[in-house]
Amino acid sequence: MGENRDVVGALTRAGHPARIDRLAGPSRRVFLQLAGALPAAAWLSAGCTSSGPRYLTDTERRVLGACADAIFPPDDSGPGAGALGAVDFIDNLLTAFEHDPPRIHAAGPFSNRNPYPAADGSPSKKFPPDQFLEYLPLSRVQRTGWQLRIYGSRGVPGGGPNDAVLGPVIGLRDLLRDGVAAAIAAFPMPIDKADDEFLRGIFDYVPDDARAQIQTLVLQSLFALPEYGGNRDGGGWRVIHFDGDSMPLGYTYIDPATSQIRDRPDAPVIGPTTTPDPDPMDDEIIALFRGAVTILGGKQFY
Repeated sequence: MGENRDVVGALTRAGHPARIDRLAGPSRRVFLQLAGALPAAAWLSAGCTSSGPRYLTDTERRVLGACADAIFPPDDSGPGAGALGAVDFIDNLLTAFEHDPPRIHAAGPFSNRNPYPAADGSPSKKFPPDQFLEYLPLSRVQRTGWQLRIYGSRGVPGGGPNDAVLGPVIGLRDLLRDGVAAAIAAFPMPIDKADDEFLRGIFDYVPDDARAQIQTLVLQSLFALPEYGGNRDGGGWRVIHFDGDSMPLGYTYIDPATSQIRDRPDAPVIGPTTTPDPDPMDDEIIALFRGAVTILGGKQFY
């Protein structure tokens, strides 16, 4: 760690892009608030477990894990994107076609996270099997489209449909592998000598095209179904106070005595929620919304 501190000090004095203030990254709260307030921001453009086939090497996985934590860092409230399975999510996508059917679209409709409801709407003790561990077959068009995205033009017979006009498509496999290699080559110290916190700075050295894809994939990993490899144990959902998939229990039931739709008492959706906002917006975020509304020509009613 002492060696890292020395390097950080030198980089800071030199104004190097890997200086420590950039390594710290945004707070989780700021990240989530900006994600909600600015969905069109440039950095927001735009499965299964880790025991299956792997495409990424151990070194590539460590670098991508550091990049994931640079995007969504750990703090006192919980783990970062790396510990929440971002790299497994990415690797599972890159190896999706090594399964039959390809692990692209989880089937559902139910996981085994929630039971069937009893007659009075309360949770029963009977759970469905986790059908999100099963995958749907792809149509011919879906298969070609996903192969093009993952493998690029060279992975599709005859190449991409627009290669003659736009040039060949670079697939995610090559894009991420080449991007990680470029970042390792440009990083100011050997990555095997960098501790995990310092290594987050390597995200600054990832080429822009790969960087954009990593950002998108990490964000997807945080909030996708855990069966795809990310959002481990629903940790990403908890950060945003989201219950996740709720069926077959659901939030309402038919009252057998009156044949009326009723709220579950512990999770009302028809009537008002009496619990306080678990994560209210602060004054800066409210001001950001007001400014955006004004710029867009909208009216403010509060």
